[in-house]
Amino acid sequence: ATPGSTARQLVRDALERYGLAPRPEDEEGAWGHEYVLCDVVGRPGGPGGTWHVEHLRPLGDAECPLVLQDVWKPKSGYSRRFEIRRWHEV
Repeated sequence: ATPGSTARQLVRDALERYGLAPRPEDEEGAWGHEYVLCDVVGRPGGPGGTWHVEHLRPLGDAECPLVLQDVWKPKSGYSRRFEIRRWHEV
């Protein structure tokens, strides 16, 4: 990922890397309607470092996660991570 990488590009790259990209015979861009990159803010807690989500926001296709990370920091005691989720779960 680079500062110019968009959320859509990162989702596509991750799905291709793990073999989840659509087959060539599938509708072009079908994966883009099923998965989304989310900005998740939370904190570890509980046994085994369980992650407690405080805020989850799906990113727009053109948003650049690394730029977002530099511009906005979570408050003290919280961390951010980016997660790929299925749209129906968000």
